[in-house]
Amino acid sequence: MENNVVDIKNVSKKYKIYDKPYHRLFEWLSAGAFKKHKEFWALRDVSLSVKKGECIGIIGHNGAGKSTLLKILSKALWPTSGSIHIEGNMVSLLELGTGFNPELTGVQNIFTSGKLLGFTDDYLSKKLSSILDFSELGDFIHQPVKSYSSGMYVRLAFSLYANLEPDIYVVDEALSVGDIFFQQKCFDFLQQLKANGAAIILVTHDMQTVNKYCDRVIILSDGEIKNQGNSLEMVNLFYTMDKKQSSAKKSEVESHSINDYLVEKIDIPLESKLNVQQAAGMHRGDHRVEIIGAIICDANGNEIRTANTGDHLTINIYAEVIEEVPDLTMTFQISDRHNTVVFGQNSYMIDKIIRNVSKGDIIKGTFNIEMNLFQGLYTVMVGVTDCQTEVGNLIYDVIEGCMTLEIMKPQWRTFHGVAYMNSSFIIEGCSNTKKIKLEKELQ
Repeated sequence: MENNVVDIKNVSKKYKIYDKPYHRLFEWLSAGAFKKHKEFWALRDVSLSVKKGECIGIIGHNGAGKSTLLKILSKALWPTSGSIHIEGNMVSLLELGTGFNPELTGVQNIFTSGKLLGFTDDYLSKKLSSILDFSELGDFIHQPVKSYSSGMYVRLAFSLYANLEPDIYVVDEALSVGDIFFQQKCFDFLQQLKANGAAIILVTHDMQTVNKYCDRVIILSDGEIKNQGNSLEMVNLFYTMDKKQSSAKKSEVESHSINDYLVEKIDIPLESKLNVQQAAGMHRGDHRVEIIGAIICDANGNEIRTANTGDHLTINIYAEVIEEVPDLTMTFQISDRHNTVVFGQNSYMIDKIIRNVSKGDIIKGTFNIEMNLFQGLYTVMVGVTDCQTEVGNLIYDVIEGCMTLEIMKPQWRTFHGVAYMNSSFIIEGCSNTKKIKLEKELQ
């Protein structure tokens, strides 16, 4: 296809797994007459293309085949079958600094590593100034790299690779190293290169990076492309894939002694049951009421794991009443990565209603939330308690770490800190305020 700089067609990679080292020799001496290996397919019929100026994200869990695909692209491995066509030169940032000689200085390593990547001394000499400026290593550039800190080592490696200006960049988690300021500098540089027409293939577990930089995202699982599409849809799908796959392997999903007919009648999503069963945190309470499902949904009722600041979401909690209770309250709590509670609420705080529920009831509580949190990864706790005050005294069931929610970085920040508070601004004594405001609105 026109403008494609990478074309991968039906690429597969097979490994032979031997139980004992001598089995390889035995098989070789028998000319294959005695098969002593097991076949493992790291990739199966993978096909994709990348256009000039396009950033493709490849996501998947460990063992999905991501690194194998990138190594084949970088010609560190050869495929068992299939073909790869690359238009232009390519630099692979798979392991920053691979090939650096610790005894050589930073400048010497720039030239030796650059030549290994296929660039001439003349080209590297022209790029040397920009490489040194980007690295900000100062006089250390003339010292042996064995004296460098890990951060300095990373700066030198990325500065070299970034300034070579190839047609294609292959990046495998290389940008997750170094301090945050250098990471920001690297991402800004990649954005500039993309704008100049470079194609980028990015593998990372950082979903904020995927959402911000990738035009298209591919999900790899068990060596196969499971899905591809725009970044937001694929990230949300990726967060739920494991749960759906694990549920398919179960002959029967545990339901805490609930009548299956009743559960189906109130339409408890399978994903919500799995969120409860696979919760990472503590599960406690006297179980007079038991939570059987919990899920975060978007405005269309679809389960999500990512959102933007200000999105309207729902947290749905499903529970079975084991014993009659006269004062049921449902609650949720959101905590940041430091396990600090940033927001929590229960149903009594909202409507001041005390609810009586009977044994055998299957109930669903829904919190409608305007998610005004700052960017970051959060965990969600759900619970059912009594309601003597706005804070429960008796815990019927509480499940910590039931779900995760990642708030993505906005294009334009409207606040700093953790949470948004509704505010307004008025200025007095400025004669041209109305005029400036009008001009801004007309732009």
